[in-house]
Formats: sequence, structure tokens, C-alpha cells
Amino acid sequence: MPRTTRLPGMDGGFDEYGDDAAAHEIGRVTWRMFLHATTPAEMQAKRDAVMAMARSGRATLTVETVGGGQRFTTARVNSIQMPDDVIARSHRTQQVTLDFQVALPRWYSVAGASPVTTACSGVLTDFTITNGGNANAQPVITIDPSVTLTSGVKVQRIVSSVVVDQVDYDASLLASDLLVVNCQSLTVTKNAVDAYGNVFSSNHPAWLRLLPGANTIRVVLVGAETASVAVAWDDTWY
Repeated sequence: MPRTTRLPGMDGGFDEYGDDAAAHEIGRVTWRMFLHATTPAEMQAKRDAVMAMARSGRATLTVETVGGGQRFTTARVNSIQMPDDVIARSHRTQQVTLDFQVALPRWYSVAGASPVTTACSGVLTDFTITNGGNANAQPVITIDPSVTLTSGVKVQRIVSSVVVDQVDYDASLLASDLLVVNCQSLTVTKNAVDAYGNVFSSNHPAWLRLLPGANTIRVVLVGAETASVAVAWDDTWY
């Protein structure tokens, strides 16, 4: 991939961007455009502004779709191509090709989906989450107990009555606690403190996935215990 050095005898490579490392899954976005100006000074200012993008590091890259909606991803400028004839420099039109290196080759909804918050009670509570994109989305799940949850909580994705994905926090939670399971960053916090440990488990490396379309989510509690469960996500596209 661009600007990576393969490591002999090992999978993957060393990312030459430094400590702002790309994720293991790399994508690429190429954008071709034209700069337009009326004076040489105006064109030079625009060229300088484009070249300065090389120092931005990883940042949000937003595109407008054919239908007028917007989607974003996280990218870094890999190369800037700006061919120029120094003898017959044009101050009116300049072609530019920007090549971006993308940490995760996915596009996400700019608007974002409003969190679906469900009051859960009893042993099983089912509700539906709809991912409007065409790629799996990673949700952020927030559990706010109404009473003490003596055996913690399980959140599952159900397909044809079968548990396909599950995250399980197998420890008691007080009514004053707030548990956040972030399937995007693969982190678990309780009251904003790291809570990833032996009491947490999942049955899939991605923890819990929201597939394109409708997803049945099930919250498993004990007896008459109750909790508010919020699921937030961004619709996701390839």
C-alpha cells in the first residue's frame, strides 16, 4: 500500500506516517479536480492551499453523493499531483489529483442515526435497529440501570431466533452506574473508567455488528430487573 514498508517474514507492514498509525485494513480514495482563477496570484494561493493539505495528517474527508447527501471517512493525504508547465504556466486552470490513504475503507453518514433508546425489563427485551447503509456498522451501546443488575447484562443480535453476536458484561451494576460498550473502538467503560476485563466477553471479534437493513437486538436481564439501553451508530457504506 502507499507509503508502507513490507516486513519480511511477517504479515502487514510498517506505516511510515508515524505514531498516527493506520488501521490494519487500508483503503484508497482518489479525487481529481480543477482549480480556477483569474490572476496568477490567485492561482498560486490556491496551489499553495492544496499543497498545504499534506501537513494535515489524518482528518475527516467528506464527499457529496450523486443524490446530494454527504458521507465521511477518515483519511490522510498520500500524494498530490499538480502537473505544471513552468514555461507556459496557466493562471486560469490547474488540474489536481489528490490521493488519500484511508484507515478503514468505509463511508459513514454525516447526519448520523439518532440513538435508539429502549426501556428493557424482564428476562428478554427485543427491539429493531436499521442500518441504512450497505456495510456492517459498529454501534456504541450504553446501559443505564434503573435498579441493581445482579448479574450484569447481555446484548445480542438475533437472526431466526439464533444468537449471532453477543456482548456480555457478567458483573453486577448499580443503579448509579453507566456502562458503555463501544464496538467501534473495542472498549468497555463503567462510569468513564476502563472496565474491559474477565467479566466482559463476546462471541465475535467485532463484538456486535449491525448488518445492512433491519437488525433484531435482544437485551437479557435477570427476573424483574430493568435498565435503559441506548444503541448509537452511523449508517455505513463500502
